[in-house]
Amino acid sequence: MEKRVLIIGAGLSGLLCGKILSQRGFAVTILEQGAQAGGALQTFVREGIRFDTGFHSVGGLGPGEPLEQIFRPLGLMDLPWLPMEPDELIGCDDAFLRLSAGTEDERSHVLEPYQLSIWRLRGGGKTLADALALGQDIRLRKQVTSVENRTVTCADGSCFSADAVVSAIHPKALLRLLRDPVRKAWRTRIETRQDSPGIFTVNVKLRPGALPYINHSIFLSGKVMIHFGEPAPDGSARSLDLLAFDTGALPQTPPLRPAITQSLPSRPPLAADAASVMPGSELDTGALPQTPPLRPAITQSLPSRPPLAADAASVMPGSELDTGALPQTVMPGSERVSRALSLIHIAAQRLPGLPDAVEKYWTSTPQTWERFTGTPGGSAYGICKRGPEDYLAPQTPLPWLFLTGQNLGLHGILGTSVSALNTCNALNDIL
Repeated sequence: MEKRVLIIGAGLSGLLCGKILSQRGFAVTILEQGAQAGGALQTFVREGIRFDTGFHSVGGLGPGEPLEQIFRPLGLMDLPWLPMEPDELIGCDDAFLRLSAGTEDERSHVLEPYQLSIWRLRGGGKTLADALALGQDIRLRKQVTSVENRTVTCADGSCFSADAVVSAIHPKALLRLLRDPVRKAWRTRIETRQDSPGIFTVNVKLRPGALPYINHSIFLSGKVMIHFGEPAPDGSARSLDLLAFDTGALPQTPPLRPAITQSLPSRPPLAADAASVMPGSELDTGALPQTPPLRPAITQSLPSRPPLAADAASVMPGSELDTGALPQTVMPGSERVSRALSLIHIAAQRLPGLPDAVEKYWTSTPQTWERFTGTPGGSAYGICKRGPEDYLAPQTPLPWLFLTGQNLGLHGILGTSVSALNTCNALNDIL
């Protein structure tokens, strides 16, 4: 008889597990709380520019390289992969921001694929998510409320039962859903693990022709990651993403065409576009008009942003719009502006023309990601791996319940793919 498997979460690890297990003859159903599959592979569109949320490049995709050996049997090598130049490292070691915390052994495993080859994907992470989702039984808008004895219950009252359940969400989030008793030591081990920091992101739309496209990522001064979006037909850059771990205040910098802050307090709600926005977050927009300088006191007195009501510029892609008040932990608008300007000025050390090239930007914070993915604190790379005790096995104390994703081992596309393969092998052995 055909074995049935339920997967909670349609991010990269969930989609990969579904694809692999389906190929092995299992009947797989994936439950996803959002309006589209993909998790951090999703993209969102602002004013005709497509931005990636968590996917920028992959390493080790060349012939015979680690990721290629996982992707080829799944038909993923037929996607429009484009080679990139090696990363540019300025004032930081070669592990900066690829790994928030970890052992030397882990650092080498994370970095090795990028030393072999680096690739980007035309269409961004959505292209990969769509390819993985094709042909799979994915139930959208299914927010799981409990997991008990091989049965998963959702907020809409629907229930799904199977021979095995794979959790592709953060293990701490799974514990909140799990109703079956498990060993206290296993629960405590998960609950006490430290998570990596979240990331503050500035998604920048550039003025046409203002900056040349650079076909590699830049890691700058131990502070900022710079990733370019797809180039314009003339070879110029259309957009870029600036990322920094949210580990404290960034250096204070002078305003960037200071009147940028004037439009923030009275920003009107935008028409809701659920296919291209992020759920329940506090993405911030900033037009950069040429206006006289703004007195510093005005910036200091910006009020905290009020609760949002179906504001398409402030939600993440593919999930229902948030129509309630934001949590008290959301970063105030004035701090988001300050951090965005700091990142732009830091990036200008490598890209001197950037401040004048910015046409508009949007920001997201760790709180954005926490509400989007359910990951505690909006952690970017999941559980920190400082030693063997921080690595989790796919198996759990319950013989029918399995874990997968970057929280088990290494992060990133390769780490998550290896985790998915390990989970499928473990499940296959038991079922």
